[in-house]
Amino acid sequence: MAIKNKFKVSKETMLLIVGSLLLIISFLLYHYEKILMVIDELKNDIETEIYKEQTSGNIQVNVDVEYIESNNNSNNQEQSSNNNPNFIGFIEIDKINLRQGFLPKDSYYNYIDYHVQILKISDFPDVEGGNLILAAHSGNSYLSYFHNLYKLGKGDITKIYYKGKIYRYKIVNIYKEKKDGSINIYRDNSKTTLTLITCTRNDKTTQTIYIAELIGVETY
Repeated sequence: MAIKNKFKVSKETMLLIVGSLLLIISFLLYHYEKILMVIDELKNDIETEIYKEQTSGNIQVNVDVEYIESNNNSNNQEQSSNNNPNFIGFIEIDKINLRQGFLPKDSYYNYIDYHVQILKISDFPDVEGGNLILAAHSGNSYLSYFHNLYKLGKGDITKIYYKGKIYRYKIVNIYKEKKDGSINIYRDNSKTTLTLITCTRNDKTTQTIYIAELIGVETY
């Protein structure tokens, strides 16, 4: 009788273990994508901190971009469309179907409420070791030129058309900075770089910075 009870307890315990394992497996499968996202975010945070420590370049830039809804700045749209601007260059990102021009630094319309803005502290693409810094709104309005930047990841390619040449950059780092009117730009000063700045998707408290390094130049 004692042996029979012992066998019965062992069987119930086994069923409990198997049932628990099935529940855990079901939970993991159901939340698989979310778990991968969390792991990717942690990995990216770690890599970003390592990148910041390894890069000697750390400059502070005054810039504040926002998420703009489609019904905002209608007056700016009219002024911008009537301006017929003379772009000095274009940014093109095939992955997100982006192609947009930017104006001279001293242009009245070189501002994020009209176009992609080139910051005055920027170097042009043909400056070796320089840093071209472009900023634009995110959101769903006509002027939210960087609204799909969140789809980019490390390794993606960005192209700049300037003075008859195509400058190809590869994204090497993506990080966030608190939205307080200025940001820190971390980059390798020995590399020619492109920095893209926009507000963070679904987060009104931070801005996202994309650092890309030059990998090639060709004539067009």
